[in-house]
Formats: sequence, structure tokens, C-alpha cells
Amino acid sequence: MPDLKFVARQPVLQKLALPAAGVIAFGLFLLLTFPYDVLARRIEIEAQRSGAEVSIGSMGPAGIGSVRARDVKVRLAAAPGAEALPELRFDRLDISPDLFALILRRTSFGFAAQGYGGTAKGHVAFSNDPKQPGLSSLRIDARDIDLQTLPLKEIAGVEATGKLQLKADLSSMIPVETAGGSLSLAGDGLGLNGGAVQGFALPKTSLGHVDGSVNVEKGVARVDKTTARGGDLDADLDGSINLRPLLSLSQADLHVRFHPSDKWLNENAMIKGAMGLIQNARQGDGSYVFTFTGPLARMTPRPGR
Repeated sequence: MPDLKFVARQPVLQKLALPAAGVIAFGLFLLLTFPYDVLARRIEIEAQRSGAEVSIGSMGPAGIGSVRARDVKVRLAAAPGAEALPELRFDRLDISPDLFALILRRTSFGFAAQGYGGTAKGHVAFSNDPKQPGLSSLRIDARDIDLQTLPLKEIAGVEATGKLQLKADLSSMIPVETAGGSLSLAGDGLGLNGGAVQGFALPKTSLGHVDGSVNVEKGVARVDKTTARGGDLDADLDGSINLRPLLSLSQADLHVRFHPSDKWLNENAMIKGAMGLIQNARQGDGSYVFTFTGPLARMTPRPGR
């Protein structure tokens, strides 16, 4: 605690202390009187103009230059001809705008979020080219995301369980032909609780521990060896995806090898019977290999690589 009597006896310190006290008081005044509710409604209106739906329960300060929104609901605009995207919900979302970017009339900000049982932090930048709108870069570090709480059934037609860790550093996203960066994921206790992919019903399946990574260069996402171990089946995935502006139309060339356990096959007699009919996919070690090609929305499988 500073000696106030000492400060009072020092003219120079008095001259410095008075302006500093004024700045602090002004800062507190802004924090206490800033119309955060008005800002929240303005954000909702601007998002609607961009085709997205945003709902903010409440908003307040989160430190110098940052705001905190609670009970945030977001539904992003779907691409023309695509199905509506599901609503995303966040218990808390802190946003820190980049002041230098604002001066240059660009939109970028750091963020920290809580939701779906986990946390996420990172940075987002939007394109300022009206001819190519959208995200221009994305950095995110998400931890302990509970897959069971995510709207995966609406997004991909599957129900999943387990905790997921995700890191992404996509330094360039527009135009898609120049996209570059990397992604990695890891998960424990992962599994499928059902659902369907391309009309094929998925049985309940434990995947155990999953590790994977993707490197993106010049619009091509190369899937490095991604593995699942310790569940009902061991699996490996590799290949590449040529990215398109509409993600569902991106062209895939993916190779999947999986080795199901006897217990899992015996519990799924229909799949066991189907496996017996595709012996040209069976390998010497008892595993099966398939190649999936075509647009992500409707890939075509064939036995072997």
C-alpha cells in the first residue's frame, strides 16, 4: 500500500497521480455504463443481415477491450442448395476484437468459449473481399468436448460418445485453392451409438482411442495416418481430399483399413454375413480394406486400395 503522506509531499508524484486517477475513473465509468444490451442486439441484427441467426442471453465486460456473452445460440447460414445447419449453443463466449484490424476496417478477434462440456480458445479472421466472403483464417484449441452433446446427428447422421481434443491452425482459407494449415484430433472413449451414413445403418461400435492429423496445402487436405485402437475394431485412415468452396462437394480419395473383433462381428450378424461376401476386400491378417472416392456427400466405396 503506497504511503499517501509521502505522495502528498511530492509535487511531481501529485501531477502524475491525478491524471492516472482520472484515466482509471474514466475506465471504470465506461465499464459500468457501457450499453452492453444495446451492443448484443446490434450484433444479432448484423448477423441476421449476413444470413446467420444469433441470440445472446446477456452481455457484459470481460476485461479491458473484451466482452463476455452468455447463453449464446448461433445458426450459421447454409450454402445455396445445402440443408440448414444445426444450432450451436455456448454457455459463455468471450470476444477480444483486434483494434489494429478495426482501424483497417477488417474483422478479426480472439475468443474463448465454454460449451458442450469443454472449452475452446483461438482466433478468427474474416475476409474483407465482398466477392469472397467468409472465414479467411482460423486458429482453435478445443479440449474435452463431449461428443454426445454435439448435434452430430443433424450434421453427419451419427450419434457419438467420448471426449474430443481438437487443434486447428488454418492460416489461409480463402480462396479454397490456396488453403493451407493443419488440424489434429485425439479422443478417448470414442464410439458410435447409431445413426446412418449414405443409407447404411451403423451399429453401436466402440472406437477406443483415436489419433489423427490433416495437413492442408494449396487446397488439398492430406489425411496422415489416422488410427483407432482399443475398441470393437482397429482402424486406419489415410488419403486426400481436394477441397471445394462447398465442403460437401470436395473430392475424396480415402483408404480405410479395419479389423473387427470376433465379438463385435458375432453381435452384428448382418454385417458378418456381408463381410463374407466381399472376400476381395479381406487381407491376410483378417482386416478389410476399402477405398472411398467422389464428393464427400456421396462417396462411392470399392474393395481394396
